[in-house]
Amino acid sequence: MNRTRILYVIDSMGRGGAETQLLKTLARLSLDRFEAFIVLTREPGAFYAQLAALPIAREIIVLHDTSRFNSQGHRGGFPILSLIQKTFRLARIIKSVKPAIIHSWLWYSNFLCGLVRQFSLTPSGLRPLIVSQRGDYYARYGRSRLWLTEKIIYRHADVLLTNSDSIGDNLRHRYPDKRILAIRNLLDLPDIALRSPADVPPLWHIVSVGRLTPEKGHQYLIEALHLLNTKFNRKNFTATILGDGTLRTDLVQLANRYRLSDRIQMPGFCDDIFPMLSAAHLFVLPSLHESSPNALIEAMGVGLPCIASSVGGVLDLIDDEKNGLLVQPQSSEVLAEAIDSLLTNQELAVYLGRNARRKIEEMFDSNRSIEQLEAIYQDCACMTS
Repeated sequence: MNRTRILYVIDSMGRGGAETQLLKTLARLSLDRFEAFIVLTREPGAFYAQLAALPIAREIIVLHDTSRFNSQGHRGGFPILSLIQKTFRLARIIKSVKPAIIHSWLWYSNFLCGLVRQFSLTPSGLRPLIVSQRGDYYARYGRSRLWLTEKIIYRHADVLLTNSDSIGDNLRHRYPDKRILAIRNLLDLPDIALRSPADVPPLWHIVSVGRLTPEKGHQYLIEALHLLNTKFNRKNFTATILGDGTLRTDLVQLANRYRLSDRIQMPGFCDDIFPMLSAAHLFVLPSLHESSPNALIEAMGVGLPCIASSVGGVLDLIDDEKNGLLVQPQSSEVLAEAIDSLLTNQELAVYLGRNARRKIEEMFDSNRSIEQLEAIYQDCACMTS
């Protein structure tokens, strides 16, 4: 039986939600029906070895920058020159691999695939293009980036995939003629016992997980903890912020300025967050925008009470005051009030945590998600047969 050849295109195998979901997808796809070639358009990334170890992965190609120097004399070349070079290199790979389907992930790689289509660089082998949108582009990007998204990515995509029902509905409203589908994240949860209302912690441990970048909003969490300590006079808490990123130094300095360095830990990226979640009492996601955040799904799935910004795909997950608390993004005071409401009401915290776990168990079925994706691949493969 001939296997369907899929060319996956993604920026790197770095430590991110999209990269983790791609690993889980390739680990679950049927080896009898599919084979994968992977192009990494920026760099190998920390999860490269795990990707290479998957039986379904036939070949991995990294598009390193070939331009020697940029205008400041550093390696890497001009961004526009690098983009052009990678577009032509990707086109050559497509001609060589001859995939039945191209499936791109993340904006930069989606854009490269769109450029290949835009300039008809593979006219003899035009393959169905599936674009995965792992975020809320309309909340995240400005007018110029959105114009490029519409003209290059959306225009040339045969299928738009998202992991959020809310974002999928928004895309269908904007592009009624496009095939737009929402497939929920793949999820593997450990069996962690739920807490009892009688288990009142003497010291609440708060956890947040995400890249240390502006859109994740960790500065508002630190400011909220400062208000919790001063305005609300709460001393019975500690916090751990898991993740790495460009704002690490700024966030550490902010915690020091508020004299919270003994209360807030930032240990960096964590390969397995479940031991940390099992020891926590509260999860906070202060993001400015989100699609369907893995960390929130996992925290809800193990029964933690969760507070999250009312943005994007978070609205698919949390029903306010039923299985979590929604707060206005970029508001430290509102966030502090929400945290205080749970620190002072253990029964409410346990109620929200139990309902959160029930919600995730009802929403997420990894087998069902893989079946939906394989059905899409089958439909697209028929377009070229």
